[in-house]
Amino acid sequence: MLKQLKIKNFAIVDEITVRFGGGFNVITGETGVGKSLLVDALNVVLGDRAYRELIREGSEYAWVEAEFKIHPDQIKRDLQAGNGQIALSDTLRLTREIRLQGSSKVWINGVSATVQQLKNLGEVLVDLHGQHEHQYLLNEEHHIDFLDAYAETEVELEAVTDAYKKLQMLLARLRTIEMDQTQFQEKQQLYQFQLKEIRDVNPQPDELEVLEQERRLLENAQRLNELAGEITDLSPDISSRLGKIQKKLEELRSYDDEAAGFVPEVDAAAVSLGSVAEWAAHFQDKTQADPERLESIHQRITQIQHLCQKYNRTLQELARYQADIEQWLKEAQEEQPDKEALNQQIDQARRNYSGACQALSEKRAAAAREMNQQIVEKLMRLGIPHAQFEVHLTQEENTTGLVELNGQRFAGNERGMDRAAFWMQTNPGESLRPLIRVASGGEVSRMMLAIKATLSGRDRIETVIFDEIDTGISGKIARIVGHELANLSRFHQILCITHLPQIASLADAHYRVEKVVQNGRAVTRVTPLTGEARVDEIAKLLGTGEATAASVESAREMLGATS
Repeated sequence: MLKQLKIKNFAIVDEITVRFGGGFNVITGETGVGKSLLVDALNVVLGDRAYRELIREGSEYAWVEAEFKIHPDQIKRDLQAGNGQIALSDTLRLTREIRLQGSSKVWINGVSATVQQLKNLGEVLVDLHGQHEHQYLLNEEHHIDFLDAYAETEVELEAVTDAYKKLQMLLARLRTIEMDQTQFQEKQQLYQFQLKEIRDVNPQPDELEVLEQERRLLENAQRLNELAGEITDLSPDISSRLGKIQKKLEELRSYDDEAAGFVPEVDAAAVSLGSVAEWAAHFQDKTQADPERLESIHQRITQIQHLCQKYNRTLQELARYQADIEQWLKEAQEEQPDKEALNQQIDQARRNYSGACQALSEKRAAAAREMNQQIVEKLMRLGIPHAQFEVHLTQEENTTGLVELNGQRFAGNERGMDRAAFWMQTNPGESLRPLIRVASGGEVSRMMLAIKATLSGRDRIETVIFDEIDTGISGKIARIVGHELANLSRFHQILCITHLPQIASLADAHYRVEKVVQNGRAVTRVTPLTGEARVDEIAKLLGTGEATAASVESAREMLGATS
């Protein structure tokens, strides 16, 4: 759940903090005051492209921070996936800074992170639907995702994916076995040459680091030798002086007990000085100039660096590559696997994969029938009384397909054998056609809401944002849309930008966005509304922008009906 959004120097926003609650939140305000800037800022902090033009004029940077409360544990597992070692707790704080100079910076819970990590988190934190999101719904490639979310096919999908990967592995092994002998020999010869070249150089782990350290010593040998010599030369004189101090203290201690306390310290200093002198003498011996050794080190470093550059690998990666080609060459020398046995394994893997695809397809088909009915019912409630809706599930016949059922072959991948497409008709007497060919903008808005309402409680994304998707509806239908959003808020945190009082009056929390002039510049302000302030805002939405006695009374009735 989105708890808080902080924005600074973002477009016409100077600095605001908005705290959201659970349930149904609405945001209202006149056109052009910056309502959608809240969504834009949230998009940026969730990994969208950040343009420097978003920085408020006269500022060096723009800054956005979003704080989420995350639960239950399943969501935490989803968030952790693909985000490395970032520590996650019940509170997740995402921060992004866009600068006029240099690249943007990203933090997750105060730890430096990447934009890609923000995107990964955004995919499981927020589901955003605005006018541009209609294209997502109209793209048939995404329809299977909606169906799978409704059908809750995680277990079946995992079985299909596992079976697909195993089948692909066996098929790849077969292709290797059937590789043209000339190609096989060329590959073998190449690996043998590369292995000999690497072994001839025989680079050791961390060798470059050790050589660089020795090189620095030898290149500065004369100066280092001089410094160590100066320490050695100074030590006898200092040691003599310490000896004299020791004798003076010994004499003083017979008169003053306090002097005795310093005797161990001087003794310790004498021992430390002796250790330093001994080390300096040893260091002086080992830092003798050695031009031949220095030249040898230069040659060795050049040799190793050339090898790494040639293979475009670090020393550690080169070691792994050497192990890989050694393993390949070892297996190449062994007896070729039994092709007949491998084909038997492939046949069994194909049967397993086909069975998993069939089970997934059957679950999708059953869910599609239920989904069809529920979406039609919701579309009728949302003001499309003659709507018909159908999820078209199809399979592509392919003579070389991986799926084999009842003597037929079908194309398949890691997500199974099905393709889904949403078909619809909104006028009586017409036949069903693909959604993109029949739905108007307002109908697509209601279609998206119907789908989200149908999926409520099934998907794990907690925060759902609707950015003015109520465009094209009004009156009674607007009230119904509001009720659907309110019902949806029982399962998700809903944030809705709207112009419609019928929707705004049903919200649990109401925020007004307005543009004011401050110090001669326009800035955006966001104000939580309660009591009479909310009544006044609903009244303005009902009228022409100014509250009247009649619109205020109507606003009270709408809010009263809500409560």
